[in-house]
Amino acid sequence: MNPTKIESTILVIFGISGDLSRKKLIPALFNLFKQNYLPNEFKIIGLSRQNINLDEFFNKLNFENEDPLMINNFKKKLSFVNFDPQTIEDYKTLKTMLVDQLNDFNCDRLNLLLYLSIPPNIYSNVVRNLGQAELNENNEQFDVKLLVEKPFGYDLKSAEKLINDTKEYFTEDQVFRIDHYLAKDTAQNILTFRRYNPLFQTAWNNQHIKDIKIIALEQIGIEGRAKFYESIGALRDLIQSHLLQLMALITLTLPKDLANKESIHLARHDILSNLKPFINTDEVARNVLRGQYETYRQEVDNVDSMVETYASVTVEIENSIWKGVPITLTTGKGMDEKRTEIIINFTANHEQALNKLTFRIQPNEGIGVYLTVKKPGLDRTTETVSMDFSYKNSFKELSYNTSYEKVIIDVLNKDNTLFATADEIIDTWTILQPVIDYWSTNQNDLIIYPNGSGELN
Repeated sequence: MNPTKIESTILVIFGISGDLSRKKLIPALFNLFKQNYLPNEFKIIGLSRQNINLDEFFNKLNFENEDPLMINNFKKKLSFVNFDPQTIEDYKTLKTMLVDQLNDFNCDRLNLLLYLSIPPNIYSNVVRNLGQAELNENNEQFDVKLLVEKPFGYDLKSAEKLINDTKEYFTEDQVFRIDHYLAKDTAQNILTFRRYNPLFQTAWNNQHIKDIKIIALEQIGIEGRAKFYESIGALRDLIQSHLLQLMALITLTLPKDLANKESIHLARHDILSNLKPFINTDEVARNVLRGQYETYRQEVDNVDSMVETYASVTVEIENSIWKGVPITLTTGKGMDEKRTEIIINFTANHEQALNKLTFRIQPNEGIGVYLTVKKPGLDRTTETVSMDFSYKNSFKELSYNTSYEKVIIDVLNKDNTLFATADEIIDTWTILQPVIDYWSTNQNDLIIYPNGSGELN
């Protein structure tokens, strides 16, 4: 579908005053507006407990180098409403506003996108209030979609509750659970690379691949988000959502049609549901590692905090294609570099041989192939060399959209391929629940590491 042909749309953002809206969502919407990807009849309604001044809000955005006329035209698309998410009367008032907008747009039916950028503890109440205000159902007036930011629960039990609470008012095809990692061009390219490069297809199994490493490291710490991070930690923040989903893309059995969203969902679910479970605490201890950078406890003002800023989990897929291949998922803050990548190490038939394939998700986005060759000279000395593809060098003429721009366009086009299903959410929490249980009772395995460390062992 051509994005410029999308029908009249209202995007309602719950929690527009938060960091996510200011740093990611509104800039992404502005970029789409500049590129004429948003429908002509498009409005953003920002809901917040606070009274928000439009000009003050925009002054906090990084729009200094943008065209003032373009900014002014975009401002006309945005309005703010003082809103208490716990008060049902505010939802009824919101519905009246939305119905009035039908007349303003001079249309019979609206795309209604409900974006929940809110704390997890009020998620269920908001969903229930939307249902009771009859803002949940597709009808003659509205085609409703619910956009949900992670975390999708805190553990397996809470995830199941959130999913069941949502099912009471919204159908599964209405719910778009956002994983912005899957919306990155470099992540989307994984399936395309696998489909259209037969050189690697026959080697994509446990007969030829020794191990897989998926790594997401950051130099920054928690950057003032003490309350948030104390409630979530590295395992829940990155591994449960982003890294397990990247693992599924790398290892899933390719559907015949990559454009078939149902096939992609089933293939991801097939991988995630076949992860080998940790059957006892000894298995957990052998396969997980957690750490905390030195200044973390001072930053969160909690000298006893056991929250991990570094987590590494090794899993295995129990199917005939991948059985026996260790897959290690690692994330950390306060590290010596910013790097997100997937490393495929191929089985060597010689001690000097090294074949490695690397997908660089960020930064320096690209793909590297590492091969062993003979060095020039009279002896047989070998050396590892790289064949490198860089997005920046190969596509100099193209501008890059952020992952949130892709998220918005996919929702507008009603394409949920890149969004996690309820089954996938349950799969990821199921494999990690034994780790959560183990860490809740064990106080001796937390490694305190200096800020700026490399990967832990």
